[in-house]
Amino acid sequence: MYSKGFGGAPGFPCARPYAQAPPCASPPVGYSDGEMDDREDREAQTPAEVAAAAAPPAPAPADEADEAPAEKPPRFADSYGLVLVLLVTSYFVMAAAGNHHYGRMLGLIVLATTTWLALRASQVQRRLLRYAMALIPVATLAALVLNLLGSENLGRTVAAVITGILVVVAPVAIVKRLATHPVVNLNTFYGAICVYLLIAMFFASMFSLDAVLGGDAFFAQIQPPQKSSSIDYLYFSLTTITTVGYGDLTAGGSVGRMLAVLEAVLGQLYLITVVSLVVQNLGKARRRKQPID
Repeated sequence: MYSKGFGGAPGFPCARPYAQAPPCASPPVGYSDGEMDDREDREAQTPAEVAAAAAPPAPAPADEADEAPAEKPPRFADSYGLVLVLLVTSYFVMAAAGNHHYGRMLGLIVLATTTWLALRASQVQRRLLRYAMALIPVATLAALVLNLLGSENLGRTVAAVITGILVVVAPVAIVKRLATHPVVNLNTFYGAICVYLLIAMFFASMFSLDAVLGGDAFFAQIQPPQKSSSIDYLYFSLTTITTVGYGDLTAGGSVGRMLAVLEAVLGQLYLITVVSLVVQNLGKARRRKQPID
């Protein structure tokens, strides 16, 4: 016997008692209409589609991902072509300005600017660059004041010493930077030529300093009261380092002759080693040293 309050008899599932009871078509306990629809959708999908829907979203492409911007190279980095232009300009400034006070000062300013640019192009350490930016203007200003207020010999001596310091610092920085170039390119070639011209300018300063300190005329062809100009020393240095040897100017003293011989030897060694290797390897990547086991 079945009670009226506990549903219908077997075979009559929809028989309802007089008491209120939940409808027969109500969904099973624990599921809602939306969940039932989702279940039916999942059953209609293939296993591959179900796995793809359950998988986590794929990461964004590398180009779309937020990446930190690459650090820009410093301004004038590896701009040795511009350094070469300034060097050639300084040569012509010395030739046009002559040996006057203002000519020496103008040539010294151009050379100081070239040295600063060479340090920027060589990407020296920031601390060294700050020192250079502080010392180069101070040294140049001191040389300009001494040229104006001091005697002629003192002005020439200071100008030669300052020029010698400038043309020593710049080649060292350039060579250090060129040694780190991963690929030998035109900037590497321009840097090597800059070093070559700076070597010639350094020896020209040494010739001038030897004449001032020795007290005698440096050139055998130019004797007092005629005086040698800065362009004479530069001209003699360039003809010596290239071993042209026109013969119109020759060193008269023993120290000057030995300096000329040293410059000629260094110039030829530099051309047949450094410059020739750079030209042969233009466009090639530098070989990396293999670690020793």
